[in-house]
Amino acid sequence: MTSDKTPSGTDIADVPMMQVTHDHLLNEAVKITQPSDGYRVGSDAVLLAASVGTVTGRVLDMGAGVGGVCLCLARRLAELQITAVEKNADMAALCSENAVQNGLQNRIRVLSADIREMPPVLAGSFDHVISNPPYHNSHGTRPRHPDRAVAHMGDETLMRDWVKAAVWSAKPRGRITFICRSDRVPELINLFAGAGAGETVLYPLWPRHSSPAGRVIIQVRRDVDGPGAILPGMVLHRDDGGFSDAAQDVMNGGPLHVSHPARPQQADRQRGG
Repeated sequence: MTSDKTPSGTDIADVPMMQVTHDHLLNEAVKITQPSDGYRVGSDAVLLAASVGTVTGRVLDMGAGVGGVCLCLARRLAELQITAVEKNADMAALCSENAVQNGLQNRIRVLSADIREMPPVLAGSFDHVISNPPYHNSHGTRPRHPDRAVAHMGDETLMRDWVKAAVWSAKPRGRITFICRSDRVPELINLFAGAGAGETVLYPLWPRHSSPAGRVIIQVRRDVDGPGAILPGMVLHRDDGGFSDAAQDVMNGGPLHVSHPARPQQADRQRGG
């Protein structure tokens, strides 16, 4: 990822003056402008986008920020139509601008809205719902920067609000995929089950060999009640600190194969998986 700091007012007319950097994802295939302070797009966004195997239809990105997830997803899967919902109006404006800068404005629609108050027309209308919600425990130390604090721990929005909104917006039998800290997986499984989503698939992400999984990709299906599965997962870093070969492939634009072993998604079938 490369960076170039400039005031946003120089070339982004819809966003108030703020210091931004101009960065790249997926081996420079995706350009992204984001605030230089506060929450910054990182590997979570790339990993979440790579975990989607739904190759056609409509996808909802909840809490899209400046568009890290939806930009990577739209670049990798060219037939998807994506709706990105972001509460912060400034971040939503940057998300829209990033879609334009990447030539994806016809496939990414950005809505500035609270996930708890999305337009009724979105109910039950998405083939796949994805989110990188604020997953840090609210009892921990809150970051000083307000945008980073909201991204990490949320404001008044609780994890059950994110689950409720995801299940509400997914089609019957549609998929929902979150990335979260491993210590919140039991909570999420229970919340999804209570909201009517099951057949849970877990994809652990280990920082290094012999380290506990720090994050987990969790995927469920609305109105499906069946046995779940724990997939082999991925080790993200070598002992010297660089990305593992598998993780580097994802950072360059490759997919993660996250699907129930008994129910391969269309993308996996097309690849012969």
